Amino acid sequence: MATPARPPIAPDVADVIGDCAQNVENRSLLLDKFVLHKSWPLVFLDSTHQPMRMDDASRWSFIRMAQNGDDFLQREIGNCDRAANGRNASEENREKARVKGEILRGLKRCACRRLPGSLESQKLQQNRQFAQTLSKRSGLNAVVYGELQGRLIVNLSDSLIQNAGICLDRNTGLPFIPGSAVKGVARHAALAHLRNEEWTIDEFMRVFGSSEVDFREKGELHDFAAAVAEDKRTLKGGVDFLAAQPITEPTIIVDISNVHYPEYYQSGNIRDLARENPRPNPFPAVEKGVRYAFCVTENGMGTVDSELFEKVKVVLVEAITVHGIGAKTGAGYGWFQDVTKDIEAEAKVKADAEDAQRKAEEAKAKEELLQEEAVAEARRKAGLPPCERILERWTAQDNIKAIMNGTDITTRFDDRSDDDKKGLVEVLRMPEGIGAKVWAEIKSNPRRFREIEQAIRTYCKAHSELFPATETIKKGKMP
Repeated sequence: MATPARPPIAPDVADVIGDCAQNVENRSLLLDKFVLHKSWPLVFLDSTHQPMRMDDASRWSFIRMAQNGDDFLQREIGNCDRAANGRNASEENREKARVKGEILRGLKRCACRRLPGSLESQKLQQNRQFAQTLSKRSGLNAVVYGELQGRLIVNLSDSLIQNAGICLDRNTGLPFIPGSAVKGVARHAALAHLRNEEWTIDEFMRVFGSSEVDFREKGELHDFAAAVAEDKRTLKGGVDFLAAQPITEPTIIVDISNVHYPEYYQSGNIRDLARENPRPNPFPAVEKGVRYAFCVTENGMGTVDSELFEKVKVVLVEAITVHGIGAKTGAGYGWFQDVTKDIEAEAKVKADAEDAQRKAEEAKAKEELLQEEAVAEARRKAGLPPCERILERWTAQDNIKAIMNGTDITTRFDDRSDDDKKGLVEVLRMPEGIGAKVWAEIKSNPRRFREIEQAIRTYCKAHSELFPATETIKKGKMP
């Protein structure tokens, strides 16, 4: 049986990506650089020695990267297996079917249906943060959140299902809606308001801009040509419509458009309508349920004020909920539900919860810090000589009355430890400062402090070696 040759790319690249690029992990890279061509992988049939065209290669290219791609590919494999074993088929057709089946089995190993690691969740979080930051930014900015109610088709080339494409983020492969598409449908909604005289032509031009072509006979603004001078018809719009990015996980699926009368569509002959020949055409789409952030901002041209910007937000909501975005909107595709209030409420609840958690963590950290400081302070004080501890305690109070009523004075002197006795006497023997003041207070109130005064003098005399003489006090004596 014929064996598919390697793709016509550098051998080292082929070693990395695989014979059919099945090892490529980025959907955008896969569709941009490694779309299967009708002659790639190149196959020469053993039965005819002629190259085999892969007419299904283009649709296989996007079927394999969809989340439900395996189901479609498996169905194709089953068809090929049946054709390869068909009794009435020619050897050439059976060989073609076997080759196709082999290639399809390789495509089933496609690695790009899910982003590796946490890349997808990180990108979605980044999209949410960008939208929230923009909505809080000063100036004229707005974010409208929409939830997809039907499947979304964006970038349908030339209105042909056979040329279906999809807009994918370059780095992550996530589907997005180009800003040009958002602006286009918003402009379409604003045109309806303009024709209903709910907008003025001046407002329309200040928001969306215009050119001379718009005012020509078949231009969309031809009916308003008389209201705008010829030298004023070219104007840059003052609002930028940014690409709409998903904020919840999107699912790319394979959808089907079933052509029932392909012969009639090609020939236009009424007689061909009698021959119904359904021919399903698959194309990529974004499954409903995903939420997108539609962001608009004033671009600095100075043509839009706050009142007009409010009108822009109204037509943007109307654009996604009434007109729809992308292809096949008449068949229910591309319609959104405005969930801005729900998203903002969820964001507020989340922000409040995060704020409460942050405050709780800060309070806990502060409490732990205070405890650590208290332990460190206790250790520091425990390492101080008794006299320094007493002096520090009294200095912090700086209130003689409080000191005289405290335990340092009211506790019986004889009940103290030797270190405390020595420390107290050292403080009271100081010639000046708080210690001298306390000793003076003790001596001036003999009726209350006679007992502690006598005990201190007796201790000082008995341990005279601990209390040397100073310039004003004799050894073993109190002032």
